[in-house]
Amino acid sequence: MHYGIITFGSRGDVQPYIALALGLKNRGHWAGILGNENFSELVTAHEIDFYSLPGNIEAMLQTPQMTGILKSANTMAYLKELRKLTREMQGGIIEKMIEHCKAFDVLIATPLTMMWVFSVAESLKKPWAIIQLSVPTVPTAEFPFKGLDFFNNRIYNRFTYRLIRWFFWNENKKDINTHRAYLGLPPLQKSLIQIIDEQEILHLYAFSKFLMRRPADWPQQVDITGFLTAKATAVFQEKDSDKITEIDDWLQQGKPPVYIGFGSIPVPDTQTFFHVLTCLLNNTDERYIFCEGWSHNIKLPENNRLLKIKSASHSWLFPQCRLAVVHGGIGTIGAALLAKLPVVVVSVFGDQPMWGKFIEEKGMGIHIPIKKLTGQKLLNAIKKADTEEVRTATRYTGTLMEKEDGVQEAISKLEAYFISK
Repeated sequence: MHYGIITFGSRGDVQPYIALALGLKNRGHWAGILGNENFSELVTAHEIDFYSLPGNIEAMLQTPQMTGILKSANTMAYLKELRKLTREMQGGIIEKMIEHCKAFDVLIATPLTMMWVFSVAESLKKPWAIIQLSVPTVPTAEFPFKGLDFFNNRIYNRFTYRLIRWFFWNENKKDINTHRAYLGLPPLQKSLIQIIDEQEILHLYAFSKFLMRRPADWPQQVDITGFLTAKATAVFQEKDSDKITEIDDWLQQGKPPVYIGFGSIPVPDTQTFFHVLTCLLNNTDERYIFCEGWSHNIKLPENNRLLKIKSASHSWLFPQCRLAVVHGGIGTIGAALLAKLPVVVVSVFGDQPMWGKFIEEKGMGIHIPIKKLTGQKLLNAIKKADTEEVRTATRYTGTLMEKEDGVQEAISKLEAYFISK
């Protein structure tokens, strides 16, 4: 079967689906990935066919407007600006999706592409499914939507999902019906998510069942699979072997370091971050490794206990660290927990504060919103996370997660669902 995985966003929105595509190929399927133009090299390096969509999220996040929004940590402003930027490319994105998706038997959407793929699948008469890592939006009475978990009551819990779904539809229905008109499809008269529910579209959440159990009142077509991670440790490491050797040499020169990295989120306030790192270096004898990611040309304190790298495989690097300070993307949190590391989440926006709060409630780390970040607060958070109690919790969860195979679980559910179609 020919699978087309359509994604859009940051590296965290692409990397898990590379693992899924590799798993599909190993099971005898054919898989290709449609994504932002700047991920062509990353995808094709794993011998997966890549189909470029207009847009470079990395470049978008470097604009003065986006830099200011990141500094304010205003989720609503970020979403509004991202919608504005993607709206300008929407015609080109839809056109390329239609062109490329003709080659596939079935389509797989991610959260940022779901509203496009729904209409593209309808236009091409292709079956489709959704796989995502973000916080669940499928209603349940067992717990509230993670961004509105002020208390737990069955009636309130279900209300929070109705509210978040109402908000999604009202924010996006104009854009959805605009691109449907472009495709010659009739406008939707009711919520897209309601229609997806009625059509019983397969909806998989690709995070660990040991972080969040599946609610008993979810519909049959919704499930949790485990993280989409590649088994081979060589996958996703830096291509430059000299760089890997340099990192490995530094790691061998002292005790395991504290990892600090914000992945595809540029450090919002580089001056504050410089002072934060200076505070850590001046007040501890720890070693620190900072992963630059999409933080371009950032100035760091000069110290032989601090190493800056561009990127590295989490599955390779994290087991050699003692603790992880991350932005709160669930994929990165999952990699840290799989390595049995305590986590300090310095959240910026989106679902990151929700996951940060979640990890703290589970006793596996500490959460600090980036607007409250200071050197002393991060120093205190690391000390609170670096305790035997937290390490026991992360070791227990990480050991359970080792037994999961999210890729194979997801593929089995995809095969069963699409065979029935």
